[in-house]
Amino acid sequence: ILARRAAAPVRGLTHYETPTPTGPPPAVRAWESVHDPGIYDLEVNTSELTPEACADRIAGASRSVPPTPGAFAQLAATDR
Repeated sequence: ILARRAAAPVRGLTHYETPTPTGPPPAVRAWESVHDPGIYDLEVNTSELTPEACADRIAGASRSVPPTPGAFAQLAATDR
């Protein structure tokens, strides 16, 4: 996130959050919290696929029979 922002600054925006003495900037902390623990049933690359192609892959995965144990089963088995 930070490298992308540095490479292509937003017009009119003169300041981005930077790391603090106590940790990474808010954008990095937000990304980490959203992706923790990093267990996924399906991944789609939204930078390479169209929204329709992503939806087709998600729909196809949801119709798989029998469903394979995935992220929900793994998360349910942990003490989170």
